[in-house]
Amino acid sequence: MNKDIKEIFKVIKKYDTITIFGHINPDGDCYGSSLALRELLRLNFPNKKIYSLAGTLPQFEERLAKQDIVDDEVIKNSCAILIDVSEVERSNDPRVSLAKQIIKIDHHIESKPFYGIKWVDEDSIAACQMVAEFAFTLKLKMNKLIAELLYLGICTDSGRFRYKPTNSKTHRIIADLLDLGVETDSLFKILYLSDESFVKYQALLVSKFKRTEHNVVYCFADVPDYEQFGLKFEQIAKNVNVIGNIKGCPIWCLFTRAPENYIRIEFRSSKINVQQIALKYGGGGHLHAAGARLNDQKDFTLAMKVVEDLDKAAAEFEGK
Repeated sequence: MNKDIKEIFKVIKKYDTITIFGHINPDGDCYGSSLALRELLRLNFPNKKIYSLAGTLPQFEERLAKQDIVDDEVIKNSCAILIDVSEVERSNDPRVSLAKQIIKIDHHIESKPFYGIKWVDEDSIAACQMVAEFAFTLKLKMNKLIAELLYLGICTDSGRFRYKPTNSKTHRIIADLLDLGVETDSLFKILYLSDESFVKYQALLVSKFKRTEHNVVYCFADVPDYEQFGLKFEQIAKNVNVIGNIKGCPIWCLFTRAPENYIRIEFRSSKINVQQIALKYGGGGHLHAAGARLNDQKDFTLAMKVVEDLDKAAAEFEGK
């Protein structure tokens, strides 16, 4: 048995209260892994108090599950589990630091050491894959809701099973989840459903993107770009793949400025390491999918510096 799984399970059994935290601006994997872990622990430890405080995806709340709301005292008496989060500072809720103990379960490359009990698996495509492995390794009771939450996270983080490191383990886990009754059609209907305003905004991004000398595709999205369609920053900041997978362009990057004057960057690449650029600007992630945040940005001057670094990386790759 994986020693990290064994050690984490031992700690979980010690505590009467468990709180689960995710990362800021949650995606399908953060939402799915946090709630799947909550439901898994509730099912197997009915006498414990288990709460998930990670961010949510509103469109899935009715279909799947909602997050919890608790006061500070609950967190102070709990063991907190950071899931799909590379470091404490990137947690969606700073109250995680109030917990008696913090455990980390994550699949991102660490940008700085986490001193505590952790399980980091960079070969897992999603935190949801790790939660599934945790459950199957320990032979814990599972149900359809847990399976659907895990399927959602693996499916979205893998880009529908297209991105590395999707591997044979990923597909074996997916097969086991499907055996638990996952209804893929209804999940995909929600995933692919778009409002007219959102489609028009995506068309704007396609019309705005630019290309560097060494074929880095990038786009700057400012506040008026999405507010004219009645959209909010949280809805659109991850739309990087709208400008992705263009022939001959190994890197694509979206810079979205928030009303609070910070810029969220989403990096993607088919073959070049973009994680090193994300780290340079205080972010992190995977080799080919990463993110960062530029604070106090009233324009895209610093963002252009990031583009220049990406173009240099692309040029160096061409020269190899």
